[in-house]
Amino acid sequence: MSDLHLKLQELAMRCQAILDAMRSPSTTALDASAKTQAEYTRQGKQLLEHAKRVEGGLYSAVQSTSSVSTFRKRLAALGYFLNEQNTQLKRQLSLPSIPAPEILHLRLVQHLRRLQTLQRLRQEGMTAQRAKRRSKRQSLAGLPANWRTALCKRAAGGRYLFALIVLTLTGCRPSELANGIQIWRGKDEGTGKHVIHFQICGAKVKAAQGQPLRTISYNADDPHPLVGVVNKLLSSQEEPHVFAQVRSAINLTVEIRRLAHSLWPKHKHTVTAYSFRHQFAADLKANVDDDATSRGLGHLSAATRRVYGTAGQASKGQRLRPLRIEAERPVKPRSRGPCRKRHGEPSP
Repeated sequence: MSDLHLKLQELAMRCQAILDAMRSPSTTALDASAKTQAEYTRQGKQLLEHAKRVEGGLYSAVQSTSSVSTFRKRLAALGYFLNEQNTQLKRQLSLPSIPAPEILHLRLVQHLRRLQTLQRLRQEGMTAQRAKRRSKRQSLAGLPANWRTALCKRAAGGRYLFALIVLTLTGCRPSELANGIQIWRGKDEGTGKHVIHFQICGAKVKAAQGQPLRTISYNADDPHPLVGVVNKLLSSQEEPHVFAQVRSAINLTVEIRRLAHSLWPKHKHTVTAYSFRHQFAADLKANVDDDATSRGLGHLSAATRRVYGTAGQASKGQRLRPLRIEAERPVKPRSRGPCRKRHGEPSP
């Protein structure tokens, strides 16, 4: 074996050693969807191109943000992209006859430098001053206690009225409503009373994240006015069963913003579909146990619910009180180990 081939083997081993040392979802993204992988590839290429034009190269290109979430996404994208490049380079190196070994040597040297930069970025973390994170639950501040019902009334006659009612009663994600939610009424075996069930197929579900399926149930005679609306709708059906769905989660949020602005033009914060989710979480935190709140939000980890509405933000007078909240997976308890400051929060 020639000296050049030995150098190629040594470089490949050093590159692999760095990847092995980092070992994390951000460098492999094994459970990422095809859409996420495509986005990582696009952003990885974009970072490497930007690195050619800025002083400080790749390190500066990744660090040039005051957003924690953007920094973390860049690390994830770069890690995934470099891992894919590493696989391609190893494939070339395994060929019986390596074409243009001198060029492959240059590529491996460059690849090693990029991996070393990624390792440094992961070790040092974000160095720019971080922009203050604005929680989406702030949108609830200053809204009237019955804001969800008021918004539904303003939507009367429009195509999103029922979607807003379902958002109120389930706190589902807009994407989950775009996928569709099953709603039906049946009798409770224990009490014989009618119960309304909302069954949601979870979004953001992975092997160690999210609830694939959850069901939120209300007494059919619950005094909340929107539960009454759903009960009347089910009574009008030949079979007490309906399917709630919107064509576009984005269009739904645009309509919510428009309706909210028409009702409260001086409100300081933007009201979106996630405002319903935060209000739902606030109501649950004031009325049910913590794990039920996590199940209702579709979370697998108990730690995630802390970024959603607080019990102090629960509705006055029109608070939601589900009869039962069931989910496919048991909620994982929060770690009791030493508290460490996080660089960012999960996306809602």
